Parts: sequence; C-alpha cells; structure tokens
Amino acid sequence: MSQDPSLVAIAATARWRARIVAAAASAGITITDPLAGVPGIHVLRCAPGDLAVLVPRLGAEPSRAAIGAHSDSIADRELRDAVADVAALLSLHGNVVLDLDAGRRDGPRPDVVVSAATDRPQWTEPAVALPVGTDRRGGPLTVELTAGPGFEGTLLELARLVEVDAA
Repeated sequence: MSQDPSLVAIAATARWRARIVAAAASAGITITDPLAGVPGIHVLRCAPGDLAVLVPRLGAEPSRAAIGAHSDSIADRELRDAVADVAALLSLHGNVVLDLDAGRRDGPRPDVVVSAATDRPQWTEPAVALPVGTDRRGGPLTVELTAGPGFEGTLLELARLVEVDAA
C-alpha cells in the first residue's frame, strides 16, 4: 500500500469513522479510505489543515486526558526528538505528559500515547498519524497519537494542536 506521508491518517472505530465522514462531507472536505474493506482496520486520510475544520464539526468536547510518551526507546535520533517535541508541545498546552520509558509501569494506562508512527497502520484503537517535519535526508518524520476508547474527540483535538504547530 502506498501512503502519502504528507497526509494525516486517522484510524477510527466504525462509530467514530461514521462521525468523521459525516463531518467531512458537511464541510466539503475530501476524505480517502485506502484500506476500505480490510477487516478490523478503518483508516481515513485527509489533507493537512483539515483537522482544524473537522474537530469543531464533530461536536466533541475534549476531555482532560492522561498522556504518555515513548521516546527514549526510539533508536532513530531525529524521530526520537520529534516524539519528544510533540510531547513537550502537548505539555505546554496544559496536559500532563508521563515518560513511559522511565521504567515505571505502575498506575493506570494513559488515555493518549505519543509514539513513533509505523509504516503500515496496525491500530486496534483510535489513532492519528501526523507528519511533523522531515529528517536530514528529506524523508518524512511522522508521529502517532493513540487513544483509549472514549477519547476520540480528545485525540483529534490533540492532533489538531500538533498539526497547527507543525505548519
């Protein structure tokens, strides 16, 4: 499957996918569904900037989420720095971000996790893969935000913050 790394990829449950598609249609936004028909995976792609239009139309008030970040365990330094930058940005917006690589496994699982994006979507939870820049060779740097059930609105609101900052 060929993917355009400049697009935002949204993995959504069937219920949330229907809300996103309806919001996009009402706003005249083009959404593509490159994995249509693949069981268990619902991925939508939209152009950068579309999240700023979609999020208010979904009518979901963002809840305060517990955010965790995986960055220390990423071997590629540029990608590790990109994940750390996104976590820092979310922290600057008043979110508490926990370092999941610090060895502490006690306590509840974070509602949203910031990590490196994979080449192929294998999400089993709502997630958004966002282009956040390019590496020194000109390749894309992509960060993934994954959310637990019930935090879809928060996930897209956090993704919108990252997208606006990356622009």
